[in-house]
This record gives sequence, C-alpha cells and structure tokens, in this order.
Amino acid sequence: MINKKLSKTLGPVLGIMGFILALGIMETPASAEDNVQPTSAYTNISANTTTSAAVTVKDYSININKSETQNGFKVTVDKALATKKNLKVTLKIESDKPFDKIDYDDSIFELTYGNSTDFGGTGDSIEYIDNKTMIVTLKTNSYEGEYPEKGEMRVDVVLSKYKVNLGIDIPVDFTECFKYATEKYISGKIPELNSTLTKFESDVMGTRIISTSPRENTSNRDKSESLFNSSIILKIGDKMYKTRSRNQPSDDNKVRISNYEATLPTYDMVKNEKNISLIPLICNITSDELDKIYSKDTIKENNIGKDTLNNVNYDKNFDFANGSKGEIYNIERTENTIKVYCKGQSEKEGLLMASNIRLNYHYEKEKDDNLFYNNYSSFYKDPKESLGYIVEFDNVDKNKNTELHFNKLIKQVDSYSLSDEIKLAD
Repeated sequence: MINKKLSKTLGPVLGIMGFILALGIMETPASAEDNVQPTSAYTNISANTTTSAAVTVKDYSININKSETQNGFKVTVDKALATKKNLKVTLKIESDKPFDKIDYDDSIFELTYGNSTDFGGTGDSIEYIDNKTMIVTLKTNSYEGEYPEKGEMRVDVVLSKYKVNLGIDIPVDFTECFKYATEKYISGKIPELNSTLTKFESDVMGTRIISTSPRENTSNRDKSESLFNSSIILKIGDKMYKTRSRNQPSDDNKVRISNYEATLPTYDMVKNEKNISLIPLICNITSDELDKIYSKDTIKENNIGKDTLNNVNYDKNFDFANGSKGEIYNIERTENTIKVYCKGQSEKEGLLMASNIRLNYHYEKEKDDNLFYNNYSSFYKDPKESLGYIVEFDNVDKNKNTELHFNKLIKQVDSYSLSDEIKLAD
C-alpha cells in the first residue's frame, strides 16, 4: 500500500542534507507498573549537579536482513524496533551505479504494521555510506491504536527516477522490545494552561507525559495556542530534557489530550531513578504573533556564527528583546561529545537558552556526505556558575565542523513563564 500524499512531501527534500517528514511524532505508551501522585511544591532547579559521561542508549532493535532487488538496486530491511505506539526501521539501499544524490522527486518510503489506520509515515534521515550505498531510517506511529507484539510488517520503497517499486513483507516479533517499558499514573496541575497531568510513560524509544485540558472553542484560541507552543522540561536526576508537544485524538470533543514527548530519556535511564520532576515552560505567543516574529528581517540571520572554538561556529552573545543579555561562555569538545556552556541574566533566560539551542553540521556545498545532526542532547546546571547551564550533545561526528543556533523565538523572553516544578513522588 502506497500513500500518494508522501511523494510531494518526501521527494524534494531527499538528498544531501537528508529528509524529514512532519506527518507525525513519536508517542511512547507502556505497560502499567506504578500509581504515583506528584507533589506540586516548587523545587529549586538551580541546585548543584555533576557532569556526567556521554549518553549510551542500548539498541533493542531486532535483526531482519531481508532483501529485494530491482533494476540494479538492492533494498535490504536491516533492522526494526517497535513499542506499542512507535515503529522504526533501518533500510540499506545499494546501487550498481553511483546515486544521483540531489534528484529524488517522487520517491516514497512507507511502513505498514498491525491493524492501525491512523499511522503517519515519516522519513527521518538518510546517510550515504559511499556513492553507491545509503542508509535510510524510517519511523511511523499509531496515535489511536497500538502496535501488536508480533505480526506482519511491510516496507514499500518507490524510487521513480530509477523505476524501482518494491514491497517487502516481513514477519516480526517485538516481544522483547515491549518488555522494557514503564507507566506511572500521575495527577498534577498546570494552572496557567488549565491542564491536568495524567500519565508518565517511558520505553526503549523515549518518554512522554500526557495531559488533558478543556477544548477551547474557536472564538477563544489563545489558551490552546499557548498549550501547543509550551513545553515541559523533564528532569531525571541531575539531567534535563526538553519535550515536544503534540495533540492526540480524543473520544470526547470537549477534552484536548496533549503529549509532551522526548527521544531521551529512555526506559533504561528512568527505571531506577527516584528523583523525577517536571518543569512546565509556558509560552504565551499565539500563532499570529509567531508569524509576525518570523516574518521580520531581523530574524533572518546568517546561520554561521561569529566565533569558532573547537571547530564549533557560534554567536557568543544572545540579545533578548527586553534588553537582557545571554551568552555562550565556553565550549568543550571530546571524541564524540560537545558541551556548550550558556547563561542568561535570570534563571528563566538560562533555561530558555539551554532548552532551545540546536547543533547542526556545517554544510559544505562541494561535499556529498553532509548530514543533519540528529542525535541526543541533554542539559544540566553548571555547578560553578549560578545561572549557567551545560548543554551536552552526544554522538557528534568528530570529523565534522558544527554550528550552534538558538531558536529565535526565545528572544521574546517576557512571553515565557516558568510554572511550579512538579516532583513525582514514589
């Protein structure tokens, strides 16, 4: 089964810099273990922390190694990983002739598994091993239903330029993957969003927090737009992770279900941790205001920073719209990790900077192996700097120059607020 809607979205963005389809985002429910009530008293988020080593995430993928060949192209389904809500598959595509790495119009990649009809196919990344071999990682998710532990999975690959149209059917058993999951029922409030936290879930593909709120009618959208643009900082021990908000279909049209999701931490990082808390980061910027902010010429700045340290290009200073100043005051680079030290003039500014900094590989036009950095990041307090944060990017290619960027939206610092930290009690 091929979804024709994918071709226009996927084709033009495949190539040197990879591809991203925004048709869905990971959701990570799990098997129930605990019933936990959080306390809603504020906890000092500037307490001392310790620097930790680079993140190592255990790979629970199952090996498949099933191939089909057509018109000089060999497509191999290499491995797959699944949870109740998410599916990730790695493909290896080999050609007997060098790839045209620019022209991938009308290329389609799709996953089908289980009985769900609401899945969203997502091309996540593409990497060229050499000029005749590429690795493609695909993700899909099931918003309303759940994937089965065992069943028949199908991978469809269409490369129209090369007259390749392959469908590979594979029996899979994800029973082992499903074992590593936890679910905690919680009951906390975010009054600024009129939102109630209901569940904390973690598995081998990430963690999410689920909340519900009354659905706003169309005449009063400010609250729902704030809900969408806001996030929850997930604090596991000393480390913090930013979540992304996505809405979920609801059986009751009067209720909005929101999922705050993060690729990290995974189940292995959560299962034995007793110190877990949530820091709601409220954004009061509406979609109309956001459009105005991003349409200003002042936002369209050169991607390359003014300073370079350890082969990292960056802007040392960051100016907030209210006149306050932020800065990057140090960068450390080891074999495969980059640590960025940043701070503002208040706790909120520092937290905004730490949770909204991005790392990219420096694009070089003449090279054909440019990639998006699409890996792990976390942040934590700098014990030597009262308002400082250390942002840790793991699994960075040591041979590539990189660039740092802040989400320019956080310039509007006065449109953000920190709600009380919610600590999940045992």
